[in-house]
Amino acid sequence: MKTKLEIRFADIDMAGHVHNSKYLCYFEQGRIDFLSEMTSSDWNWRKKGLVIGRNEIDYISPIYLNDEICIVTKCDHVGIKSFTLSYELYKTNGEKGNELCTKGRSILVCMDHELDKSLPVFEEWKNLLTASLESN
Repeated sequence: MKTKLEIRFADIDMAGHVHNSKYLCYFEQGRIDFLSEMTSSDWNWRKKGLVIGRNEIDYISPIYLNDEICIVTKCDHVGIKSFTLSYELYKTNGEKGNELCTKGRSILVCMDHELDKSLPVFEEWKNLLTASLESN
């Protein structure tokens, strides 16, 4: 899943590039778009929700205010109660092609927030996540 992102002035730090903390927000937007493809608008996130078990970020090259960027989100692994999404953040450089700036991963744990307990990966998602793995 590819998501175009918009850099806001508030994302920029004193060095003139995107602050390191903003990358998790960019990953979140990619994750929201990815998950929106698997759920309907009436999905009960309290009963079948997620928590983040782990985030990883590899910073490769800086991103600046006027850069055009997009994020590619994929499923890398499906476990018993969790799955892993990976992110690749690119600058779109016109004729030069795309430049990889940042890579990351999130491990997402399936949860019932009403009961406050982890659950097996939701049946409704399992086939979609597995199919996503095979297309990578």
